[in-house]
Amino acid sequence: MSKNIVIVNGSPRKNGNTEILVDAFIEGAKESGNAITKFNVGAMKINGCTDCQYCFSHPGECVQKDGMTEIYSALYNADMLVLASPVYCFGMSAQLKTMLDRMYVAASKAFPITTSALLVTYGDTDTTVVEPTVSHYKAIIKYIGWEDRGIITQPGVINKGDIKGHLSLVKARELGSSIQ
Repeated sequence: MSKNIVIVNGSPRKNGNTEILVDAFIEGAKESGNAITKFNVGAMKINGCTDCQYCFSHPGECVQKDGMTEIYSALYNADMLVLASPVYCFGMSAQLKTMLDRMYVAASKAFPITTSALLVTYGDTDTTVVEPTVSHYKAIIKYIGWEDRGIITQPGVINKGDIKGHLSLVKARELGSSIQ
């Protein structure tokens, strides 16, 4: 049975290494008959959560009307969420973190998401650099109760296109095709 998969790319760089990794996942997921919705939050206007609690008096709705409105619509119809980000200063991008903070609306009306995955690129060759991003992801999904379907990381990719030819693209495609 096909899944509705929402992919959130937190990279502000259009056609960068993170987006190339995301697109490899999408190729595999589409081959398995899944429906894909991709958001490039680096190009969207998304404000930070203000903790106004509006979402508690209006379950699942945020008082702010910005780029998250479209994302909420997709998340409330999703089976799976794929988070993708470059590593900036030992963590996910600010754009992705802001989107995640705004998912606070799910505290009053849960998303139907049951599974997730993480795709990460980073320029450093020290593989410990990605650990805080992976740890943050694992903490989120443990708290929410989502099943992790896979974590793919690619070190040593700084310039656009550096990821081309790396095994991580094959792994992302295989991960996508394994979702059914």
